[in-house]
Amino acid sequence: MIDAAPLSRARLRIVLPAGLFLLALLLRLAGIGWGLKNDLHNSSYHPDEPVIWAYSQAIEPSKLNFTPRFYNYGTLYLTVLKVASDMTAAYTGGPDPKNEEASWDYVSRSHMAGRLINALAGSGTVLIVFLILRRFVGDVGASAGGLALAVAPAHVVHSRFQTVDIFAAFLLSISIFYALRLLGNASAEEEANKKSPIKDPVTRDAILSGIFAGLSAGTKYTGILGLIVLLIVLGMRHRPRLIRDGLLGVLTCIVAFVVATPGAVLDTAKFKEGVLFEMAHTATGHGIVFAGTSSGYIYHIGNLINGIGFLIVLTGLAGLAYAAYRRHVWAIALLAFFLVYYFMIGGATDKYMRYTFPLYPAIAVGFGYAVAVGHRRQGSGRILVALGILGLGGADMRGLIGAVRNTGYMLESDPRDTAAKYFKEKPNSVVGLASDPWFWSPPLFKNSPSKLNMARLDEAGNVHPMGLVRDRLRELAATSAPHGVYYLPPDGAHHPFDARLITELKPDYITYSTLESAPRERLMGVTVGPPEAVAAGREYKEFTTALTAAYDLESTVGDPIDSVEDMQYIHPVVYIWKRKK
Repeated sequence: MIDAAPLSRARLRIVLPAGLFLLALLLRLAGIGWGLKNDLHNSSYHPDEPVIWAYSQAIEPSKLNFTPRFYNYGTLYLTVLKVASDMTAAYTGGPDPKNEEASWDYVSRSHMAGRLINALAGSGTVLIVFLILRRFVGDVGASAGGLALAVAPAHVVHSRFQTVDIFAAFLLSISIFYALRLLGNASAEEEANKKSPIKDPVTRDAILSGIFAGLSAGTKYTGILGLIVLLIVLGMRHRPRLIRDGLLGVLTCIVAFVVATPGAVLDTAKFKEGVLFEMAHTATGHGIVFAGTSSGYIYHIGNLINGIGFLIVLTGLAGLAYAAYRRHVWAIALLAFFLVYYFMIGGATDKYMRYTFPLYPAIAVGFGYAVAVGHRRQGSGRILVALGILGLGGADMRGLIGAVRNTGYMLESDPRDTAAKYFKEKPNSVVGLASDPWFWSPPLFKNSPSKLNMARLDEAGNVHPMGLVRDRLRELAATSAPHGVYYLPPDGAHHPFDARLITELKPDYITYSTLESAPRERLMGVTVGPPEAVAAGREYKEFTTALTAAYDLESTVGDPIDSVEDMQYIHPVVYIWKRKK
């Protein structure tokens, strides 16, 4: 007679991770069509998606051309996106230089293909967290840690974007998984060595960890820090072939990086230019987006709390620190990675939420460990389990509640679309934009959110990034029903929130979103700092003074969510002001 208990345990080992992966994937698929082409606008509302996609089109796998001449990021995700776009063209139709509408439809479908890749990658990261934890704390802790990442609101939202961050974090988590698997069965290692050193599972896992760290770096350069976990684990094992395995891990990491981003050796000058640009951009900041905010070391604490949840972050970091105190090697390695990476991004001027994603697996593993300890100890340990349940459920308005709320925003009509429909019901009016038309504006014309111009399709149907404000302003000037205006001074040296829009052009309505106004509102009254930030605060104050004198706030569309720009993408607040009679 077959023993049912072992059979049930074997089935559970498959059902639990599979169920968790499917739960994470279903959550990420809901709302994945947010901001794509519709009757009001052609381009995605995500400002980076069109640009990343356009650069990916320079890659030609069939011609073995993997040098897109763009190296702000590594090339791997661009290559994957290009393959997905080619498959999209093959099965659903590609761009047509003679048909702008069909070309934009193709771009939208390509964005969706890139988003599906990231939905799978985000769900895969949840699975990796589960597998790491099950190795050390069992199914209860593994399920808790996996769920913590599965419902993390920021991770759920960004898994629906066609960008590099989630894909890079997924590859990094695999590198960490193989590094921590070095702490496996010592007897298996000894048995393999008796047969052949080549079959040494430690050497194999060190190589795999290095490969995935290199692939992650080939997607986003910070992935190279995955080697920290590998080298610490190797160093604390005290095995005879430590140096050999460490060198193999580093070497395979470098090889994998070059395979993922061949421009590092085939297009060296342009590669250096892209890397240096990204380093300078991170150091100096993205305009005034983060001007007047706290140090990154403090700001990213808020990013973690808002992106995951206070209870999960607190429990996760406490669990990770306690496990390290108990001299668990896996916890020491993860905590070291966490600190190094955190202090690296903390010193940067740019403080986007997405920069913290590589830290999420470490927090989720610490959270799962804390819940497992509480579950095992019973009694007072139940407090940890209770905190875990409250955090996962969203008692602090994050966790599942936060993920569902943000999903609702991505399923409903975008505030920019709602505002555009409002204006189109007043076809004889004139609508003034406080900034040049882009992703932050209600789309008064169909190419408003885009930095691409389909008129610039080449003969092969490839799209190239434009980034020229004058193209969009020309289209804005040609709008009717309603007519859109933006103040452009005679010398062409325009800047957002120019009070002369109010005092000289005097449109019937003025509109802008928090994506434009929030940084400037924060800078009002600031007299010390970068000249650009001081000027922006001063100009915004002049603008709002003139605005409130001549206009009434007619409508506010949308709910305020996270103050960080890359979370506001999905649901900015749009203000509609009407000129006083």
